[in-house]
Amino acid sequence: MDRLDCNRSYDCFTGSGIAEEFIAGFILEQYDNKDLSGQEIKAAIISDRQVSGYYYNAFEKQFVLRDIRTSLITIDEGEQNKNLSQVNYVIKELADAGLNSNDWIIALGGGAVLDIASFAASLFTGGSRYIAVPTTLSSMAETCCADKAFLNSGSRKNTSSVGISQTAVFIDPKYLSTVPKKFVPNGYAQIIRYALLADFGLLTELITLSESSLSDIRVFLNRVYAARAAIDRKNPALLTLGDELSHAIEGYFRFMNYSEGEALALSLFATMPDKARTALSAIYFKLGLPTELKGVSFNAIMNSLKESYKKGASSDKPIVCYEEKDGKGSWAIKDPSAVETLAILEERLKKITAPSSPIATKDEED
Repeated sequence: MDRLDCNRSYDCFTGSGIAEEFIAGFILEQYDNKDLSGQEIKAAIISDRQVSGYYYNAFEKQFVLRDIRTSLITIDEGEQNKNLSQVNYVIKELADAGLNSNDWIIALGGGAVLDIASFAASLFTGGSRYIAVPTTLSSMAETCCADKAFLNSGSRKNTSSVGISQTAVFIDPKYLSTVPKKFVPNGYAQIIRYALLADFGLLTELITLSESSLSDIRVFLNRVYAARAAIDRKNPALLTLGDELSHAIEGYFRFMNYSEGEALALSLFATMPDKARTALSAIYFKLGLPTELKGVSFNAIMNSLKESYKKGASSDKPIVCYEEKDGKGSWAIKDPSAVETLAILEERLKKITAPSSPIATKDEED
């Protein structure tokens, strides 16, 4: 079992098999060897149906052997299910299981499961002890560095958030083997964002990762976390790169047609200058990521963006842009007006919209 350098106050562990072998022992260590006779320790494991179907029985054994009473709470995975209704359901189940702030909430799943579980852990009894066990590449890249959990509302992305305080994160690479093939590329987009902002070498590492079966990803994830830390030191606002278009794409389809990773990958592709997109398109092809937005017209997404800015929901947010000066490129955080921001997003959207898609005319814009 190894520790990851995630630049956070809590421990992040990695190693094959650690999730099913060490978490129960870790929990008991938190009681400082005091006499627990007569005291029942409880843990609620929050997961989705697919992940729990694969792993729950093996995962639960460690708790049974150590007399920790467990209960399984299954929720629906996916961005379309990441809402307050699911959080309320989890909190009800936690209360019915008799948990209190001295017990444990363990999230076992991908990004949506972790957000819902984190949200519930922050609200239940004023903040419960919480362990995250990510099972997808995207959640492994994000969870160790996360300080907030987010929920969606209808077609709106990340409308609610709470601060989270994890006791520990356990990353077990064997879980990557059961991520459905069509969802594997979903894990690449966040790492591509880190690569564009701080470490281009991660793009090469991603290709290597996608072409091989990697059992130990400690070195790779440490490089990912180092890139994230470098971005945080420079300006955390840089981490919003691409959010505007990706949120609009996801929201338009109510989180169904394009996954979070696919939408972000498209938006990141659109932020780059022409010469960089040529090279990036070859990388996207190898990773199985889209470079063209299909199934919706330019006008539909653009009108959705205009409506959002008209309501003021996004008008006070900065936007990250790529700038070239004296032959050198860099990322800059701008704070343009809503009209200027829409003009920037319109140019980006044109770069990923199919040529056959209609472009808004002046009459349509009016």
